[in-house]
Amino acid sequence: MTKINWTYCQKNSDLILASGLNILFKATIKDFNSEFSKDYGNYLISDKSKKWNYTGEAKKLATRLKQHSKEKTSTFYKNYKKFEREFRNYPQGLKINQFEIRTVNTNIGRKELEEFGIVNIPSVLNKFQKGKRDVFKQKVDAKIWNNTQNNFQSILEQGEKKLMSLKNYNWFQAEIPSTAGLYWVENKTKGLIYIGESSNIFERYDTHSGKTYFSALRRHIGENILGFKLQTINGRKRYFSDVEDRKITTFLTKCSIKPFPISFGRYELEEYLIKKHNPLLNRKGNK
Repeated sequence: MTKINWTYCQKNSDLILASGLNILFKATIKDFNSEFSKDYGNYLISDKSKKWNYTGEAKKLATRLKQHSKEKTSTFYKNYKKFEREFRNYPQGLKINQFEIRTVNTNIGRKELEEFGIVNIPSVLNKFQKGKRDVFKQKVDAKIWNNTQNNFQSILEQGEKKLMSLKNYNWFQAEIPSTAGLYWVENKTKGLIYIGESSNIFERYDTHSGKTYFSALRRHIGENILGFKLQTINGRKRYFSDVEDRKITTFLTKCSIKPFPISFGRYELEEYLIKKHNPLLNRKGNK
């Protein structure tokens, strides 16, 4: 029997995800009036022809699908109405209650399963997270997904151990790969200040290294460590003065970063590490 551990998951992520996607395809068909799980999971919304597809992930499936059930808050249906004219050979004029829902509970790998599903279903109604995974056609056994989900706790503990064994790099001397993963940020005097994840950790690192507008890390360094006050632009608190921004960059020179490439389980490992290590600047939803 295959031993499911952290290393296996990273080397065989597509195999695991294909197994999970197969289970999602075969899940019981429901409608928006059905009862849904309140746990973490993935979902597939489709019309009966399986041409219009939307793939997603959620911490609470019931809450997310309730949002999708209403036209004003439904991302998938807004995209459907926008794309109708573009895909004229697909079924037209569908009402929101004519779509079907399938779900699968996911202990680990929910973000990767979303990205994998967008490419491999394919999910034409998704606007974002496209092209994050490759097309995968190999047939797989459902047991691979189930065994991975059943062993998620030990997999996360192994991932943490692997991360802890890696080297810290000075912030502006680090070589950051353009791959999905986590990044662990420490300061010389404050200790661990931040844990983040991204589908491309180099791009996220580059954002944090520049201006504050798109960087939650810089905003929290400015507000919660250096005592600066965020200024508002376009109705959102997004930026500091140029002088303050330079001081944030100077602060980063006294920080180290540990990049950790991950092909399976980055959302769950991030959540596990934040809960266990309580970084100074992490807040709910911060990236």
